[in-house]
Amino acid sequence: MNFIKRNSDYIFTFITEFFILLAGIFVYKFAANLEGENDFSEYAICRRTISFILPLLIMGLGVGIPRYVAFAHDNEKGQSSYFFAGLIITLTFALPILLIIYLLKTQFSFLFFGDASFEYLVPSLSLMLIGMLLHALNYGYFRGKIKMHYANVFQILNIGIVPLIVFVFFNTVLDVIFYTGLFWLLVSSFFTIYILFSSKWDLKNLKKSIKELLIYGALRVPGDFVLAGFLAFPAYFTAHMVKDDLETAGYVAFSMSLLNMVGAAFGPICLILLPKASIIIKNKDFSLLKDQIAKITYWTFGLTLIGVIVIELFANQIINIYLGKESVTLIYSIRVTFIASFGYTIYISLRSILDAYYVKAVNTINIIISFAFFIVLQAISYYFVTNNYVSILYCFVLSMILLGILTYYETKKIITKHHLE
Repeated sequence: MNFIKRNSDYIFTFITEFFILLAGIFVYKFAANLEGENDFSEYAICRRTISFILPLLIMGLGVGIPRYVAFAHDNEKGQSSYFFAGLIITLTFALPILLIIYLLKTQFSFLFFGDASFEYLVPSLSLMLIGMLLHALNYGYFRGKIKMHYANVFQILNIGIVPLIVFVFFNTVLDVIFYTGLFWLLVSSFFTIYILFSSKWDLKNLKKSIKELLIYGALRVPGDFVLAGFLAFPAYFTAHMVKDDLETAGYVAFSMSLLNMVGAAFGPICLILLPKASIIIKNKDFSLLKDQIAKITYWTFGLTLIGVIVIELFANQIINIYLGKESVTLIYSIRVTFIASFGYTIYISLRSILDAYYVKAVNTINIIISFAFFIVLQAISYYFVTNNYVSILYCFVLSMILLGILTYYETKKIITKHHLE
């Protein structure tokens, strides 16, 4: 009982993320049964596009708010000030960008779908983005206060249950995207209003809070945006650079979504570790931090190895049961993409240590280096070797493994530095 009580945040959060993972699996299973011939691929690309654009709009606040709210754990008014500051920053930057996306929806559609005829999806995509922006702010605030029960209930409701309910009642990709966005917005707005009315405010420090969040978050926007592009570009490259149809690009996007689900399985470590590591670092307890890093790395690598072996051996059977159809292209995409799990899960599990320790955006530097490596590899492959979705995926895998190596190296540097001191 003592073990459960001591680790209740981790246990409940793991259960939550496991539920989200299962919900995500069922969502794509339902998407495979949508009416239109390419509805599955369109839905997969839409979800990947949301993940790509969101970091640009959130301005690094998904990390900034929990960090600064945790630092202000002994000042409730200060915590509320950071949330309100984040809301102001997000709306100020996001609304003009969403307006531009709407006005240029034809160009936007061609950029992400490889075909301007999909512009009818853009308004609904914008609705989803607004809902996710508010979701990220609320969720980050609950994380920073280490109110993980609130955060987990919110996550289950909005990310887990809402998409499933929408698929029960609607069977076209346009309806699914529109109503998912609408309900995300309504649920997120309810929690935002709850936070605003239940908190004590100190507007005197609002300007200071905005400045701190802007400086911290702006340094992380390039990294967040590039990481989202990292996971989105293989599908976009397939749609544009490879002479293939939308179906293959959708399969690649789906493979990336599965990889993202794998990362989400390790998400509880990152979600709870950022505020807790912030407090540990503030108290200069680096021996405890060293133990945390060792345990996290060991379990992350071991569990990832098991998962990759299962996928490589049984991908055919799993996908056949899951989607009810077989495709050589889809199966191969998944098998290759899952090799990248080794780098991606290490990054997901340890990135919070770097975000908590540094104001400097070390994760951003690592992501940009890895993404640049991906682009260089892809250019070499495109011009000198071969040009197909397989080469794109292998370039992605090597680059994502590099990201994991860089993340582990930078984390070890922190411990080495304080061990020498």
